[in-house]
Amino acid sequence: MVNFLLPITFFSKNYTNALAETVAMVAFPVFLVMILLQLYRYPNRLKSIVPSKTAIYLTGFFWIVQLLVMAWSYGTTGETILTTGIIHSGIILAGWTVTVYVAWAIIQLTIITEQDERAFLKSGLIGLIFYLLLTVLPQITVTFNISFFHHYVNEIAHLFERHWRTHAGYNFYANGSYVTTEGRVNGFEPEAAFLANLLGVVYLPILIGLTATGQKFWSWTKKKGTDQFLNVVFAFVIIMILFLAKTTTGILTAGIAYLLWAFWANKRLRWTLVWLAAIGVILLAVAYLKVGVIHNTLNQFLFAKQGTDNRLGGTIALALTFLTHPIFGVGYGFTSYFILQNVPLSTTDNFEFQHVYSQFGYPNLSDFLGWFASFGLIIMVPAIWLLFRLLARTFLVKYRLPRLNLNEEQMAWHRGLIISFITMVVLAAFSSIFVIQVFLWPYLLMFFFYRKHIMRLEEELQQ
Repeated sequence: MVNFLLPITFFSKNYTNALAETVAMVAFPVFLVMILLQLYRYPNRLKSIVPSKTAIYLTGFFWIVQLLVMAWSYGTTGETILTTGIIHSGIILAGWTVTVYVAWAIIQLTIITEQDERAFLKSGLIGLIFYLLLTVLPQITVTFNISFFHHYVNEIAHLFERHWRTHAGYNFYANGSYVTTEGRVNGFEPEAAFLANLLGVVYLPILIGLTATGQKFWSWTKKKGTDQFLNVVFAFVIIMILFLAKTTTGILTAGIAYLLWAFWANKRLRWTLVWLAAIGVILLAVAYLKVGVIHNTLNQFLFAKQGTDNRLGGTIALALTFLTHPIFGVGYGFTSYFILQNVPLSTTDNFEFQHVYSQFGYPNLSDFLGWFASFGLIIMVPAIWLLFRLLARTFLVKYRLPRLNLNEEQMAWHRGLIISFITMVVLAAFSSIFVIQVFLWPYLLMFFFYRKHIMRLEEELQQ
């Protein structure tokens, strides 16, 4: 059963906008069925999915504060298309709350042993291979103006691609799919940046952890060296796709992930990565000067990115929204109204603002500031404290691992997962400067997976 957890999350299409996106995805009913089946098979595990009193109190506190803040904001904004509305915001927030619980519960019920952990990661990486071959690779050919896969790409997009709401003159999917319309790779995600987040934050850290410790992972290979070679190649494929996605998020994520990879790697791999990086920078510099496609791509998505007016204006407006409502924020679903009140006029002279954002709502273009503007310090300070507390416990466990008298293979496994977790947190924190939906299924599953592993090691250290 654990083999289906990550692969099912690739199908990210949401089938209604009335609910939180995760609740409207196919993964939600599948996970509910899995939970019921696990409880039927192992009724004694029911106690493992009963939240602690602390978790219940924190959730209750969060909801009381948010309902009061949303009511205040609704009194200020009134009924307007620029906000989600107090009822709809409550429904969506409830969906996100249920999502967090279900993701935690499914990990608690299905991943018990190290064998389960290995199966979970293997199935995710194997699922990713099929995802790249059947979805992303055909999309890459489309970006190079190879028309052979156009019909195929549009058909699978119709079935599985997650879409944003569209408006007249503003439709990322007008030609049948995102990639045939925008010329950028997106998988089944609504935009290229979200594919970059999925690959860079969820899957690349796994491979960084495996290669940094040089461990034997795949059962069908005979030597650790073969595993290392395959995993390194796999990681480079993901990094290459992050560049081919033609998005600032992907390019910067690839760069930061590479630096983290070199930092964690053993001496031999580190020098290999350093030399490859040096060669790559030289080749990229030459290509930037000589190859028009590379020159235009780097100019458009890194050096002179288009659309910076809205991103800059939205970021400034979110910061001002938070600074004017620092303690409680403005409530989930209400930031758009306040962004439009605070956005600098100098950033509004563009089609996207005048015909979309000002008419239908201004999205949060920086999730980090969006969280602070929505929830305020009263929620964000405890949340950040809990995250840093978990990271501190992780480093402490890493330091104490030798006390367990583990063999080389076991030590590499535990160290690899710790490296993967820390790498994931760093990349997610960086991506939150832009846009990352951390409450989607793959991010939550991976977070609770790593968290449970750390807690299991803590229990073993206390014995």
